[in-house]
Amino acid sequence: MQQGAGRRRMMIAGGMLVFVGVAGRAPGQSPEPVAVPAAVAPRTAREAVLEDRLRRMEGLLERMPDPEHVRELEATVRRLSSQVDQLSTRLREAESPGRTGPSVDDGVIGPDGSAMGPGDGGAVPGSGSAGPVGGDAVSEDVAEEIGFGGTAAGFGPSAEIPTPRFDMPGVLPDRRTRSHWGPGFQLRTDDDEFDIQFHNLTQIDGRFYGIPDQDPVADTFDIARQWFIFNGHLTRPYEYYVSFVQAFDSFSALDIFLNVNYDKRFQFRFGRYKSPFAYEFYAQPTEALASGEWSVFFNNFGMNRDVGAMLWGESLFKRVDYAAGIFNGTPNAQVDLSNPKSLIAYLNLAPFRPREGSPLENFNVGGSVVAGSQDHAPVPSILRTIVPTAGSNVIGVPFLIFNGDVKAEGPRDLWSLHTAYFYRSLMLLAEWQSGFQTYGLTDKPGRARVPVEGFYVQGSYFLTGETMASRGRVIPRRNFDLRRGRRGPGAWEPVFRYAYLDIGEQVFGAGLADPDIWTNRLYLTDVGINWYWNPYIRVLFDWQHAGFSTPVQYRPGGLSSTSDLFMLRFQFWF
Repeated sequence: MQQGAGRRRMMIAGGMLVFVGVAGRAPGQSPEPVAVPAAVAPRTAREAVLEDRLRRMEGLLERMPDPEHVRELEATVRRLSSQVDQLSTRLREAESPGRTGPSVDDGVIGPDGSAMGPGDGGAVPGSGSAGPVGGDAVSEDVAEEIGFGGTAAGFGPSAEIPTPRFDMPGVLPDRRTRSHWGPGFQLRTDDDEFDIQFHNLTQIDGRFYGIPDQDPVADTFDIARQWFIFNGHLTRPYEYYVSFVQAFDSFSALDIFLNVNYDKRFQFRFGRYKSPFAYEFYAQPTEALASGEWSVFFNNFGMNRDVGAMLWGESLFKRVDYAAGIFNGTPNAQVDLSNPKSLIAYLNLAPFRPREGSPLENFNVGGSVVAGSQDHAPVPSILRTIVPTAGSNVIGVPFLIFNGDVKAEGPRDLWSLHTAYFYRSLMLLAEWQSGFQTYGLTDKPGRARVPVEGFYVQGSYFLTGETMASRGRVIPRRNFDLRRGRRGPGAWEPVFRYAYLDIGEQVFGAGLADPDIWTNRLYLTDVGINWYWNPYIRVLFDWQHAGFSTPVQYRPGGLSSTSDLFMLRFQFWF
């Protein structure tokens, strides 16, 4: 290192003295070699200045990176300089009379900054000529390269190219970003105003039933959920969220919404998203459901995701979470199937929340309501033990199928009361859900107001000591790992749930379903265990036993009073 520093010092000194000699010669005089004597006479003022500069440059060199990196930086500077020169030339050509854009023979700048000719396959999409903009002519590909952005997407022959001289069409900023892991994979600008995150939820199930030869239900491996999620900010107050789902045998948009968040206590959301009905659905992330799926009442009568607009907030007075909005009212649909709309509202109180460390700090109580009307085919038309409205026909045992001439017609009023308690490693949930659904027949007058009622109680406990304030991502105290020095058990959480559903006798009395092969009352018991390998991977085993008040058809000509499901799930989420 000392030898290298010495060589650099000699090179700098020699170069600077040569510079002095060249600068001091008379005009037209050829340069002469400059000797550097071992000892010199008393230093002149110029020599003193040069010596001072030399010391400063030596200090800079000591802090310089590896010479190979310096050469790479020099090459990058040269490429950027060449690119700037080319762009300047092309801008001057574009502004010259009689020319409004590059010809098809013009080259462009390749992705590595090098010049590319027309045969290199590097033409900018949408390149071509464009008309003058306020007296200035800027070609599409040049506008793309100098950061106007978006010029390759749909500029027609009469379209105006973005220019800073006008507000429309606007010139979007060109900002540097940095990458980040957690939550998900994230790209964010340096000022934190813009970002995009990518998340993925994958659930791979094996579902096996206790009764052989069921029809249409069958033992199967399946992809219960495959979600691709993109979310972020378009300046900090404006949050966007877009997700797509592959579930069983269908693919569709899941969530698409914009959220305005100037104050987390008073927010506005518009689009398609989780409707605020039932604590188990609205307040618990799907990937964190202790038993893997929702209870039987919500699976068959909940709103699931819906399109609408709502006001909502969290931590109001540090104790209140609320949401209220107007929605289409068709469960899990993309569009409304009828004109009436529905009001859906949710309220949760945590009266002891500010008392940190108190056993009641994470005690919650509240409720939610749905009020509106319907005028369409019933959704869902097949009621099942475990699968929500969009489930496949081969997943989930049917216990009631509406006749083909049934319509959901008239008022629908549903409500729910809940309590949730989290203390250290313990979770206790309970929810009572009730209301009325109105049905009619397409070929007969009159309507039937059918009462529905259900409840569930659920509990879980972390055997490995992890603590909870609500349901969400689990951070095991020791990840499951078999490597030496890192061995750990992961996090283990046994879980239990009992659920009950009662549909009024009117469902049979009004001719809405066949009482000989279906039932209107059932209970379900879930016993399972969650094994969290790390914050991203979970393995779930769940045994669900269903009992029916009257036998149901499990295949044509076959009836059964019970059903058993054994579910093994592998889930990863980031």
